[in-house]
Parts: sequence; C-alpha cells; structure tokens
Amino acid sequence: MVYRIVQKNFLSVFDVTTTMLVKLICLLVLVCSVQSLQLDNQASTRRPRVTKYSKTTIAPGGSTEAVTERSLNTATYRLLGRDGETCILLMVDALLDISYVTKLNERTDANTFVPNNANVAGACKESDAETLLLTFKDFALEFSFSKTPGGERWYADSLRLTYNSSARILEHAANQGRKVTLSTDSRELLFPTPVGKSYSCPEETIIELAEEDANPATAHRAKLYLREMRLQAFMYKRGGEFGPAWACARAARARAESAPVAVGAALALATAATLCAYAAWRYLKVKKVNFFTLK
Repeated sequence: MVYRIVQKNFLSVFDVTTTMLVKLICLLVLVCSVQSLQLDNQASTRRPRVTKYSKTTIAPGGSTEAVTERSLNTATYRLLGRDGETCILLMVDALLDISYVTKLNERTDANTFVPNNANVAGACKESDAETLLLTFKDFALEFSFSKTPGGERWYADSLRLTYNSSARILEHAANQGRKVTLSTDSRELLFPTPVGKSYSCPEETIIELAEEDANPATAHRAKLYLREMRLQAFMYKRGGEFGPAWACARAARARAESAPVAVGAALALATAATLCAYAAWRYLKVKKVNFFTLK
C-alpha cells in the first residue's frame, strides 16, 4: 500500500515536471524561430550609401536631399587583354572607410566611394596571376588574383590600398605627406570561385585592410564595403559577359542562424523520445503492479 502511494506521488510530480519541460522546450523553439527571422531581416538591411562628403541640393518645397558623388547603381570596371578580350570584369557598389589619427592625436574616420569613372589598369596574362588596379582621386586600389595549384579555382590573394596621408578627405591627418599602404591579411583567400564562373554576392561584404609594421596606436586602417558584387578573373572572353554565377558563402550565415532552431528541435525530439519511453515503462510497471495486486 505504501509502495503504491509513493509511486503515485512520484508519478504525479514527474507528470508536472514533464509538462513544464515540454512547455519550456516549445517556448525555446518559438523564440529561436523568431530570432532567426529577425536576423534574416537585419541581414537584408543595407547601409545607406551617403558619406559626410556627399553634396546636398535643395529639393522643391525647401527640403534638402542627399546627393552622393555617384549613383546608387553598381559600377562596372573592365580590364581588357592585348587582343581586346575581357580578362577581368568587376561590377560592384564599393565604399572605402578609412580610420586615421589626427594632429591632435585623436582617431577619426573618412569615407569615399570608388567612383564609376575610376581609371582601370592592371596585368592581364594567361597564367596563374593577374592584377586589377583602380585609381581615383588620391587613391589606388589593387586586386591581385591567383589560381589554386591545380588551376580549378581562382581567388584574390590580396587587396591593397595606397594613398598619401595628405589626401584631401583625411582632414588634419598626422604625419602629412606620408605614403600609406594598407592590405589584407596574407593568409586570406578572398572570393574563391571555379575557373570560368563569376563570383556573385548581392549582400554587403566587408574587407578589412591594415597597415603592416606600424604602431597600432597611430596606424591607418580601412574597411572596404562591397555591395551587389559580381567579379570574374581569368576570363579571356571576346564578348565580355560574366560566366555562370557562383554564389558567395551565405550558406555559412544561414547555418549559423538556423543553429538555435536545430538545437531546439533536436532537444524537443530527444524529450519526446524520453517521454515515450517513460510512458511505455509506466504502462508496463502499472500493469505488473495491478497483476500482482489482483493475484
């Protein structure tokens, strides 16, 4: 008799605990799903392409409307080979944000677009190395491309930004007249894409550039924002059209965002399996107790 009372109390407490656990798991799955949707919406929100150097015009009615130094559409930069064929093709909406130290020893930033009419130069060879050089205002932005050892893929092994610290947009910069060179980490392999295909990334990509062998407290730094990007190196096409698109690594972000949902779902399944096993055990246990009681 005492055994049955203890068993009944234990089962009642276990039932209440199990119910609360199931509700908690359902709430966790719901929260993870909402968070994933919010992250997706945030990822689709893009930075306004207006810099502090943008000009303004007076719109009808007296309001001011920002007018950037270039349209919001992407610009196309094409490097031609010796025989007129396209060997590197870049379409992008690019913005440079430079961090530097002023004469007052304060860190500030300046930004500028890569304009539509930037001068295009570079080295176009049928080998495993190519360069694309964009020069504009006081800046030179160089992309260096290579192929993997087997030649199956191409990638950018470095991005290099060169300018003078006396550039007009770098107001009150310290150490005027100094040549500044910023580059990506030498260990980075950017935009890896199969040969014959074009790297395509509509979402904003941020490339960090740093000054080598410089005092971190006074060194220049930069971020290159690339939006609506499409890029292909080692083309050698007379028509000059992009090859099939190779999507950028958005899958990694999607996996990261869906991880909480996957964990919640796995936990819910594990709990459901535990409950089923407990229900089966309880049924057999109660049936056995009833059998011995009747006997």
